[in-house]
Amino acid sequence: MLRADAQQKQYEWVPGSRQARWVNPANNQTTSQYQRQYYQGRQPGYPAYPQSQGSGSMRQTAVQAQPQPQSVQSRSAQPAAQTASAQDFSDTVNVGGVERSYLIHVPRGYDSKRSYPLVMAFHGLGMNGQLMYGMSGLTGVADRKGFVVVFPNAQGGRWQDGLTAGNDDVSYVEAMLAKLSRTVNIDSRRVYACGISNGGYFTQLLSLSIPEKIAACAVVASTLTRGGANCAGGRSVPIVFFLGTEDPLIPWDDGRKRDLGKLGEVLGIGALGSLDGPLAKMGGLNSAPETIDFWINHNGASGNPRVSQEPDSSPRDGTRVEKQVFGSGASSVVLYKIVGGGHTWPGCLNLRAISDISGPICQDIDASETMWEFFRNFSR
Repeated sequence: MLRADAQQKQYEWVPGSRQARWVNPANNQTTSQYQRQYYQGRQPGYPAYPQSQGSGSMRQTAVQAQPQPQSVQSRSAQPAAQTASAQDFSDTVNVGGVERSYLIHVPRGYDSKRSYPLVMAFHGLGMNGQLMYGMSGLTGVADRKGFVVVFPNAQGGRWQDGLTAGNDDVSYVEAMLAKLSRTVNIDSRRVYACGISNGGYFTQLLSLSIPEKIAACAVVASTLTRGGANCAGGRSVPIVFFLGTEDPLIPWDDGRKRDLGKLGEVLGIGALGSLDGPLAKMGGLNSAPETIDFWINHNGASGNPRVSQEPDSSPRDGTRVEKQVFGSGASSVVLYKIVGGGHTWPGCLNLRAISDISGPICQDIDASETMWEFFRNFSR
């Protein structure tokens, strides 16, 4: 649930879109408390979604919101996968004695007799798959373009990122993919990964750890960790980045100091002041230029980019987009440099409850649509 400062109203995501609806206040919490709950993956009580939302070909089957990843209920996935109208369901897989959950969306009109591409979408630190479902809008793209989306849940809200010791999330993904292949008709040659922030760290670590299973990947608001780079395998993985120049969690090594501000406060790292420069390197974070250079070298791409400017279709959002393309085909490394952009998902609903903390939200491009147009060109 989100709350808009100007109107003192509360909002909840409409499943399968980036739209929000106003709901009556559930309690007397302040705006900052609601914002903090959103960024830490907790949702205060509010009315359940209705059973369906929308109409016609874009009708979405609703998903009951869950307060924590562990609370997503497991049920038999097979009936939902066989029925075109049953678009969303949850399932679990046991990894090392721990039951891990994930949310699956099959596109409307799903036909179990043909195989579908799969996009795995990894949420940010402290979030969960339910929030990623609402924020990214990937399910709407999936319905239009015809692919399956899975929203995994991190154990304890944090993905294996190459910064600290933690769960073996690579094994979790491998187990999840194995079970999904028995539940939904997935084209194993067209499995893609994307993630934001902590999920972006993991997306890169995953793609470098099991490149034989990932056809291409996309990273939003994240650079590469030193631990992730150490997982580099032999196969190139086409990759596209969406990075904001005003993102306080992205070190750009350009001599500017970006104060962590409100985002640092809600994430509990405000005392660090800034993540640019030596502090980021000490913590194991590569800068944005270092991350791009790593992938150029890893994929064997040309270091001379083809640079273009995307249309400023939303001049009031405070951002502009520069596109840099390195290499081509399997060696592709693409950067959408969001000039003025914050720690956000481009195209996400432009609510002040988000932008006041994470910075300007680019509306000139839609990260979900754009990454799919990138993914669709690649298979293993």
